[in-house]
Amino acid sequence: MKLTIAFLFLGLLTASAKGLSQTVTFSGKNIKLTRVFVAIEKQTGYIVFANKNLLKDARPVSLSVKDMPLVDFLNAAFDNQPVDYEINNKTIFIKKKSAPNVVGSLTNEKLVPREIITQTITGTVLSSDGSPLQGATIMIKETKKSVATNADGQFSIDAEANQTLVVSYIGYRTEELAINSRSTINVTLQKLENEIEQVVVTALGITKKSKSLTYNVQEIKGDEVNRVKDANFVNSLNGKIAGATINSSSAGAGSSSRVVMRGVKSINGNNNALYVIDGIPMPNNIRGQAEDIFSGAGQTGDFVSNINPEDIESISVLSGPSAAALYGSAAANGVIVINTKKGSKDKTGVSVTNSTMFSNPLLLPEFQNTYGVSEVGSYYSWGDKLVTPSTYRPADFFQTGLTTSTGVTLSTGTAKNQTYVSLGNVYSRGIILNNNYGRSNFTARNSTAFLDGKLNLDIAFNTAMVNEQNMITQGQYFNPLIAAYLFPPGDHFDRVQAFERFDPSRNLMTQFWPYGDNGFMIQNPYWVTQRDLFQNKKQRYMTTLAAKYNLADWINVSVRAKMDKDNEKDEKKFAASTNTLFASENGYYSLNSLDTRQIYADGLVSINRTFMTDYTLIANAGVSVEDVQFDQYLFGGKLQGVANLYTYANVNRSVADISQGGYHKQKQSAFASAQLGYRSMVFLDATARNDWASTLAESQKASFFYPSIGLSGVMTDLFHMHSDKLSYLKIRASYSEVGNEPDVFLTIPTYSLAGGFPVTQTRMPNPDLKPELTKSWEIGLNAALFRGALKIDGTIYSSRTYNQFFQPTLSSASGFTSVIVNAGRVDNRGIEVSARYSHKFYGIQWSSYLNYSLNQNKIVELLPGWTNPVTGEIVSLHELDMSGTGSYKMVLKEGGSMGDIYVNTLKTDEHGAIYVDPGSQTVIAEPNKFIYAGNNNPKYNVGWGNSLQWKGINLNFLFTARVGGIVVSNTQAVLDAFGVSKQSADARDAGGALVNGRPIPAKEYYSVVGAGASGGIASMYCYSATNVRLAEVSVGYDLPVKKWTKFIKDANVSLVGRNLFLLYNSAPFDPELTSNTQTYFQGIDYFMMPSIRSLGFSLKLNF
Repeated sequence: MKLTIAFLFLGLLTASAKGLSQTVTFSGKNIKLTRVFVAIEKQTGYIVFANKNLLKDARPVSLSVKDMPLVDFLNAAFDNQPVDYEINNKTIFIKKKSAPNVVGSLTNEKLVPREIITQTITGTVLSSDGSPLQGATIMIKETKKSVATNADGQFSIDAEANQTLVVSYIGYRTEELAINSRSTINVTLQKLENEIEQVVVTALGITKKSKSLTYNVQEIKGDEVNRVKDANFVNSLNGKIAGATINSSSAGAGSSSRVVMRGVKSINGNNNALYVIDGIPMPNNIRGQAEDIFSGAGQTGDFVSNINPEDIESISVLSGPSAAALYGSAAANGVIVINTKKGSKDKTGVSVTNSTMFSNPLLLPEFQNTYGVSEVGSYYSWGDKLVTPSTYRPADFFQTGLTTSTGVTLSTGTAKNQTYVSLGNVYSRGIILNNNYGRSNFTARNSTAFLDGKLNLDIAFNTAMVNEQNMITQGQYFNPLIAAYLFPPGDHFDRVQAFERFDPSRNLMTQFWPYGDNGFMIQNPYWVTQRDLFQNKKQRYMTTLAAKYNLADWINVSVRAKMDKDNEKDEKKFAASTNTLFASENGYYSLNSLDTRQIYADGLVSINRTFMTDYTLIANAGVSVEDVQFDQYLFGGKLQGVANLYTYANVNRSVADISQGGYHKQKQSAFASAQLGYRSMVFLDATARNDWASTLAESQKASFFYPSIGLSGVMTDLFHMHSDKLSYLKIRASYSEVGNEPDVFLTIPTYSLAGGFPVTQTRMPNPDLKPELTKSWEIGLNAALFRGALKIDGTIYSSRTYNQFFQPTLSSASGFTSVIVNAGRVDNRGIEVSARYSHKFYGIQWSSYLNYSLNQNKIVELLPGWTNPVTGEIVSLHELDMSGTGSYKMVLKEGGSMGDIYVNTLKTDEHGAIYVDPGSQTVIAEPNKFIYAGNNNPKYNVGWGNSLQWKGINLNFLFTARVGGIVVSNTQAVLDAFGVSKQSADARDAGGALVNGRPIPAKEYYSVVGAGASGGIASMYCYSATNVRLAEVSVGYDLPVKKWTKFIKDANVSLVGRNLFLLYNSAPFDPELTSNTQTYFQGIDYFMMPSIRSLGFSLKLNF
C-alpha cells in the first residue's frame, strides 16, 4: 500500500511540470517527412506549415536521436532534402531549398545564421556487432552542430581541429572523441542495457519495445551468465533478477536448480518456473528428489542444465503471470525465456573460451579433536580428553574439485544467409571422490532469407551428451559424509582409507569396515565412493524449424516446429560386500531407461500497423500443439551367482526390481494478443488463450480460457515532463488469469498390478476436476533519471491461486481408496524493485545494479468440505503434513504459509522453561510434540552487482543477501549426540551444557537432544537462514593483441570466483543450498553435501 501511494505521489508531482521542450527525441527508419513534422509538433509545441507540392520529392528520414536541440534535429532531417525550413514565432515554414546549408541557433524564436571556418571530418559509425548504424547523431560539443549518418553509417561534418565530437544513438552508449586535427574518425558504439527503447523478447518469442510493455520483463545478456561460469547456467541468475528465489542443488556440478518466482502457489503441483527456448516451451523432468532421512543418492540434472551457456544471446525473465499469460496452463509460475544466438551478417568471427575453476567446501560443521573414542570399537567420542589433539580433520576427506568449460563458436554470414556453429565441453571432478560430471554440446543454426527478404527460414540442431556419476544430495543411504563426519578423534583414519581387503575364501576384494552401521547405514566412506556406483548417461537431441513469410510490410505469417528427444540410462552397481540391505553377498545391479519425446508446433499471424497517424496496432493470433511421451523401463536386483557381474542374466529374478511406466499427453491451444498504442505514449494490451489438455480427459470441462489485460502510459510524453532529472516515466498495470496443468491420470481411474493381477480398488473418478487457476494483478513504474543514468523499475503484485488438488482418503464403504478434488486458496503478494546506474568518471566506466524482492504468502483455505456422492460422507482437510525427517516436518495449515516448518521439542515446565529432572539432571524429550519453528522462505532477497572498466581492465562483483527464514540442521544434532562436534567439546570443557542458565552433564544432555536417526530434538537445532555473501567476482584484462597480431581481434584473461565468502551466516551449513528442488523438504540439512567455493581463471579469444 505504501508503494502504491508513492507511485501516485510521484505521478502527481511530475505531472505538474510545465512548458514544452525545445529538444526532440525520435527513432525510426525510412519515415516520411510528414511524420517527422508530427513528432516535432507533439514534443515542442511548434507548428509546421508546408505546401504538399513542395514535399512530393521529399526523401524518407532515418534518425535515432535523444533530446537533440530542435534546430540540430531539423538540420539532420533536412539533410539532402529538396526543401529547407525557416523558423519564426514558434512556426516552422517549409520552403524550397535555394542556398547552402547553414548552422543556426534559436535566439528569440528566430534562426540567426552564422558561418564557421572548419575542416571536413568524415567517418563511419558501427554497432558493437560490426553493422553500420543509420541515423546516428554526430554533434560538435562546443557548437551543438550535428549531422546524422547515412544507411552505411557514414557521416561528414565540418568542425574545428580542437573541437570534440559527441556520437550518440538510442540504445547505445554515447561516445566523446577529441578531433585533434584528424580528418577521419571511425566510431564503434556499445549497446546499453535496459535502455528505454530496447526491444525485448516476450511470450511465444514475440519481440516488443520495452516502452510498450504493460508488465514487468527483465532481460539479462548472455555475457552475464558466462562471465563466471556454472555447469548449470540457471545458478548464475541468482541475485541478478528481482522476484525470484533460486536455490542450487547440493548434488554439485550439473545438478538441477529450484527457481520460484513471486512465491509458492501450488500445494501439490509444480512451482518451478517454465523454461522456454526461442519461444518454445521445454518439458519438465525434475524427479527422484530427496524427501526423507534415507534418500538423496543417485541424483540427476534437469533438462535446462543440459544447455550450453555459450549459445545464449539473452534471457528474458517473465516473473509475473501477466507477462506469461500467453502460455496458459503452464504460466502460473513465471517463465524464463532463453534466446539463442544466430549467425552474423557480412562478417565472420570465431570465438574460443575456456574457464577453469578449482573448488573446495565453503562451509562445514565445526568439529572437535580433543576428546577420544568412548571405548574400543565404539563410534562415539565421549571418552577422555586426549593428551595430544587428534590430527584427523573431516575436511581432509574432501578433494579439490575441478571444473573446466571449453567452447568454440563460429558466426558467419551475409545479408541473406547467416550460420552459427558451436562446440562445448564441460568436465567436473567433484569435491567428493569419484563424483564426476561431463557434458558435450554441439549446435548448428542457419537463417536464410528468400524472395527479396519476404521469406525467412531458421533451422537449428542441438545435441547434448551427459555423463553423471555419484551425484548425491543428502541422506543415510550411500552417503560417505556420515562416516567421515562421525569418525572418532584419536582413532586411525588411515585404516579406513584402505577400504577393501582380499578375501581368500571368495577370491575377491571385500569392504573393510569394523565399526558397524550404528543405526545410520554407515559403510566405509571410500567403499561407498569407489564401489557403490550411480551412473547416468543421457543423449539429448533438439531440432527446430521456423519459417516466416512477410505478406506485406505490416503483416506476416510464421510457423515453428520442434522435436526434443532425451534418452537416459541410469545404472546402479553395488559391489559384493556392500551392506546387505542394498545388495546380496555378490552385489546389486539395475538399469533404468527413461525416454522423453516432445513435439511442439505452432502457427502465428502477426500484424504491426499504423493507422489514423496516431495509432498503432500490434496483434498476433495462432494455434499450437504440444505432444509429450514418456516411457520408463526398470529391471534389476540383487546379484545371484557371480560376484560383481553387472548383467541382467546375473540378477536374482525372484526378488528383482521390475517396473514399466510412462504416459502420453497432449495439449492443443488457440491464442491471441493485441496491443493498441496511441502516439507511442499509451498502450492497451490484451491476450487470450484457450487450452484443451488431455490430462483433463473425462472431466466435464476439458477446455479452459486464460485472459489478461494491461494498460501503460508514458507520463513524460503525455504531460511533457522531460527534464534533465526526469528523463522517462512510465506507469503500468495489468491483470491476468493463468493455470497450472494437473498431473497425468488424475481424471481417469487406473488400477495397479500386484503379483500380475489388478488391484480392485482405486481412486474415485471425479468429472469436475479443473486445472489450478491463478488470478493476479500488478502495478508498476519504469523511470529513468538524470538523462538515463539511473533507471528504476518497481512492481507491486498480488495473486490468488484456486482449485488446488487434494487427495483425501475415503472410507472402504465407498469402494474407492481416495479421490482427487479441487479446493483451497493460496495468496501471494509482494514488491519487486530493480535499479541500475551508469556513470563515467576519470575515465572509469561504472555500472551498478540493485535488485530487491519481497513476498508474503498465506494459505487462506485447504479443503473446507467435500461430500462423497456414494456415501454422503463429508471430507475436509484443515492441516496437511507434507515431508520430513521425524524431528522436522513441513506442515500446511489454514492461516499459515507455504514453507512453514514444525519441529519436535523438549518437555517444559509450567513457566515454559526446559524441564530438567532434578534427580538425573537430564532433559526429557517429547519427540511426538511438534511446535511451529518458522518459515523456510526469506522475507526478502537483495542482489547488488557492480562493473568497473578502465583502459582494458574490468572488475565485476556481486553481493547477495537473503534476510529472514529459518533452517534446521539434523546433522548438527547427530554430531552432538556422537560427541564429535566442537559444541560438545566446549560443553565438556565448561563443566556441562547450559540449560536455563545452569550447566548439566554434557553427555546426558546431548544424548537426548541429538539422539536418534531422525535427528534428535529439532527445536534445539533451528537457525536463522539470513546470510550475506560475495557471490561472484571477476577481474579481467583486455590484452592488446592488435599490437602483436592481426589474426586475433581481441583477447581477455580473467581471474574469476563464485560463492567466495559468507560475510554473515549463523547456520552450520549454507542456508541457500537444497537437497530437493521441488516444493517441500526445504530448509533441512541431513548430512547434506556442502556448498562449494570456486576460484579460477578464464580466457576468451575472438578471431
